[in-house]
Amino acid sequence: MEEQRIDPTIAYDMVELPSRGIHYPSKKKSLRVAYLTAADENILSSPNLLAQSQVIIELLKRKVLDKEIKAEELVQEDKNAILIFLRNTAFGSQYNMTLIDPKTKEEFKTVIDLSIIKIKDFTLVEDNNGEYPYFLEKSKKPITFNFLTQTQLTELEEMGDSWKDGDGIAPLKTKKLEMMIKSLDGNRDPMQIRGFIHDKMPLKDSQDFQKFVEKEKPGLDLTQTIETPSKETVRSTVTFGVEFFRPFYGIS
Repeated sequence: MEEQRIDPTIAYDMVELPSRGIHYPSKKKSLRVAYLTAADENILSSPNLLAQSQVIIELLKRKVLDKEIKAEELVQEDKNAILIFLRNTAFGSQYNMTLIDPKTKEEFKTVIDLSIIKIKDFTLVEDNNGEYPYFLEKSKKPITFNFLTQTQLTELEEMGDSWKDGDGIAPLKTKKLEMMIKSLDGNRDPMQIRGFIHDKMPLKDSQDFQKFVEKEKPGLDLTQTIETPSKETVRSTVTFGVEFFRPFYGIS
């Protein structure tokens, strides 16, 4: 594929993707991301985009210079890494969070240095099909699987929304397993895998597998150790809510 040309007047840096590119056909492990400029305030302060929660997607479309991966296809951990880069380079890495002291039950404010956030270790090794092995202990069967892409996660979300006003229970858990599991004891027939998931897979195997995937999937280590006013030590997770983006919205 021909190297994409980037306007030489645009200032950018390379952002390493926590996903290591495993979700994307291009397998790109990093993306060129432009710095925030004054012109980006048009997006960040747009009432229409804010109301529709589209600010982040529009921002990613504008700032990610490599176009092999669409903004809508970026998995959340990669979005988070890009947003941290944009925030750190525009406003600095100091991030104010409000937490609860577990001893006094009172709120307190703390400052976290976002620059120390690291990419989690990833030790799984893919096979020749680009899949990862796992063994179902209760069923005594080996499987291979892939992590969900953002397109698949969006499909699951839309499925859940479509069932909200109807009767019955949305089959989200089994659909998720169908999307992930690619082979069962060497069998790659989707219908047989689906039949096993729906009719024979023990609940413990399902839960253990999903816990394994959540623990082992590539991403950012967003946990921080914080000392509370009462001198307790707590572990907290960096969140990406209003407070994280407040610097973007602070100018009228």
